[in-house]
Amino acid sequence: MRDKFQKSKAGGKIGRQVIMIVWCLMVLGVICAHAEPLSGLEYRVKAGFIYNFVKFVEWPPNAFEDNNMIVLCFASNNPFSDVLFDLNNKIVSGKKIEVRKYEDDNDTEGCNIFFFGTTDKAFIQQRLIDLKNRNILTVGEIEGFAQMGGIINFFMEQKRLRFEINVDAARKAELKLSSQILMSAEIVKGGHE
Repeated sequence: MRDKFQKSKAGGKIGRQVIMIVWCLMVLGVICAHAEPLSGLEYRVKAGFIYNFVKFVEWPPNAFEDNNMIVLCFASNNPFSDVLFDLNNKIVSGKKIEVRKYEDDNDTEGCNIFFFGTTDKAFIQQRLIDLKNRNILTVGEIEGFAQMGGIINFFMEQKRLRFEINVDAARKAELKLSSQILMSAEIVKGGHE
């Protein structure tokens, strides 16, 4: 039994990744995940990841209108994305999450996280320009999102949900990403200015 413990301890990096994924699934009551594009289950898993991203991102102190609240905004025309409202009032890192659906250009005020649940590249590019130089964690789900200047992008690889991080975009937004999240991600540098 002692040997088993030492072996599991030796797999530290992989173990942390597995624990993070399993924890995401447990928090939202997801039993198993499979690759059905834009399915309700996929959005549940993404919501779990977004919830956990908050633990691994450090915002500058002046980024919050209310120091006890993290505001998650999202733009999506997919009805499955409404599962993000399940995060409303959850506590993470000592802050309560408030979820808001984007309806117009003024809906980005007070956002700490902005999730793009859309494939409309023109909309995404314009919003990323609007959010430039603000302390907002931008999260997307289309190919090229990180290269457009988004910070975290979900993608499927071998029927598994993964994510990539644009470290330059995070730095420009003055967000510090912990080594735990960076170890789990594919790293992207650069993107549009």
